[in-house]
Amino acid sequence: MDYRRYRPNKRERMLFVPEAAALTGIIALCFYNSPWALLLFPLVLLWLLREKGEYLGEKRRKALKLQFKDAVEGIAAALAAGYSAENAIREARKDLQLVYAGNTDMIQELSAMERKLDANQTIEAAMEDFAKRSGLEEAGTFAEIFTAGKRNGGDLIGIMEDTARTISQIAETERQASMALASRKYEQKVMNLVPFAMILYLRMGCPGFLNPLYGSFTGIIVMTGSLGLYLLAWHMGKRLLDIEV
Repeated sequence: MDYRRYRPNKRERMLFVPEAAALTGIIALCFYNSPWALLLFPLVLLWLLREKGEYLGEKRRKALKLQFKDAVEGIAAALAAGYSAENAIREARKDLQLVYAGNTDMIQELSAMERKLDANQTIEAAMEDFAKRSGLEEAGTFAEIFTAGKRNGGDLIGIMEDTARTISQIAETERQASMALASRKYEQKVMNLVPFAMILYLRMGCPGFLNPLYGSFTGIIVMTGSLGLYLLAWHMGKRLLDIEV
């Protein structure tokens, strides 16, 4: 599985359809006041699939990062108990099954590593493959250091403990950054609704006030430009609050 790109499953795609339909209806009502604007539905659905895919993919990678930290700690503990690196993988998978409910991504990855080891593949190759697919910088660095340490007789236990400690520090920094930006993200969500609320208020409070913008070529151009500016402002606000740690 390639974690660098999230592919929504069938159930998730079905849930996105009514959400995209509602969003298309709001845009059609507020900006064009025409049922013809509902033809924008395919574009809105494609945009929503991309945005939701990015969000769910990032959420999945964050969960995988924490599971990877726990796996590394389990491998380090098994190595300290005298297990070989190959058997430490099996012990770490058993430990994760006690910690996490269900068959999580990292448990599946450890199980896949076990199958590769049973097929006489090296543990270094299995870890490098996971690091490539995971999209986690920590996993890539760990695979390189682990490979060099195993081949050259390095301190594998120390390497794994340092990796787990580094991931924990990064996760804590991300949590603190998320808490610090929580109010700003909430404010952004509210501001995203303001243009629609203002248009609906004018339509209900001052009937006919926006009629010159509906139904004419000039009005369509103006409202399309306004919609474009809104999307640009939304995108810029999203990127400003999207902090990489």
